[in-house]
Amino acid sequence: MKKLRIFFVIVMVAVFCSGCAVNLPFNNRLSYSAVSSAKDLAVKAKGPIAVKWVPPSFPERVDVQGASGYVGGVSQTRIPIGVGLANRISEGLDSAIGVNDSSKKILTIDIYNAKTEFEYSAGIFNVTPAIDVARCTLEAEFSIGKKRWKETFFSELKDPTIGGSSQTGVVEKVWDDIAIQVVRNVVKNL
Repeated sequence: MKKLRIFFVIVMVAVFCSGCAVNLPFNNRLSYSAVSSAKDLAVKAKGPIAVKWVPPSFPERVDVQGASGYVGGVSQTRIPIGVGLANRISEGLDSAIGVNDSSKKILTIDIYNAKTEFEYSAGIFNVTPAIDVARCTLEAEFSIGKKRWKETFFSELKDPTIGGSSQTGVVEKVWDDIAIQVVRNVVKNL
């Protein structure tokens, strides 16, 4: 009987610690206001450029990680950081400079570190998981022609709404902000 109890406790701890997989409905496009911000930076005379990612798999990168906060820390959430950032950065660059894969001007973006942290809304009555805090850090080296530079970009946002106003909106806004920071930086260095 004692062995059965120990086995039951081990199984319960394993189930509790294993968490569950969470798939959230991320949007991988820049918001209208972010596209407008990119268009305000327009220097079409400097483009078009081609964008090359290092590693080449970055635009398809999906991280599986737990939340940074207490709620959802054990769960495993799919965060399409490479997909979300690469699409947004490319769209922002296209709006500001113009992107054409056959251009002889090649902007190489070498990703050293890309990390998104998030926290779920706390509360017993939350039926669907909503993210109410998001942070993103992107460290990359850029090169175009003979010019090279390295930058670190950071953005953080907290949703003041109790229970979160959107499941993924806070992360998407942070990624929009990072993309516009990158576009502004590239335009400045062209």
